Amino acid sequence: MKKSIHILMIAFMVTICTAQEYHAGDHELLLMPTAYTMEAGKSYLSDYELFFLNYTYAVTPSTHLGIFTLFPITKDFLETFTLGAKQKYLDSDFIKAALWTTYTPKISGLTLGTVFSFGKAANGLHIGISTATEFETSEEHWEFVYMLGYRYDLSQKFSLLAEYTNFSSFIEEDFNGLISIGIRFRGESIAWELAGVRPLESTGDFLFFPLLKATFLFD
Repeated sequence: MKKSIHILMIAFMVTICTAQEYHAGDHELLLMPTAYTMEAGKSYLSDYELFFLNYTYAVTPSTHLGIFTLFPITKDFLETFTLGAKQKYLDSDFIKAALWTTYTPKISGLTLGTVFSFGKAANGLHIGISTATEFETSEEHWEFVYMLGYRYDLSQKFSLLAEYTNFSSFIEEDFNGLISIGIRFRGESIAWELAGVRPLESTGDFLFFPLLKATFLFD
């Protein structure tokens, strides 16, 4: 009986912890995270709009630890210093899932979230939800963020990316959310993304806010 249980446990662990090769940029779409993680010992540096930097290191094949900050334009950039962690807890062929958290000491800001990735990295759907609060405020308020994204690889080097994002407070005001559409160019150790972000509202002549991101992968 015990032997059978041990066999079942090993089979379960193999199913949940199957490894998949990581490529530059797989850990997120344009802005929303995915459930994919790097192999242990790898790290990446992402630069968003030339103003925001994120360095993340894979402690294990399922665990990321990172630092996010504003580019050091002034000494106040230290106020944006944010610690982050991501833990993949489900890794099957069809579905992967991960938890993530961030903490910003200056404002005592905490973010907690989870994301589910369906299908393959090259052609998959991603659904995420997170909540954030600031403990320094007199009234504790948890803001929920709802995320939906899809990636489709046109080739080994090009991917189409799309995201939808909305916030609980915005939904209360009948805001229809934000949509982001872009393309990713992927090399052996770098990924470049060019996208446009716009609200799903009437905006007159305004079409898209540009989003530029670069991710460098280190072994």
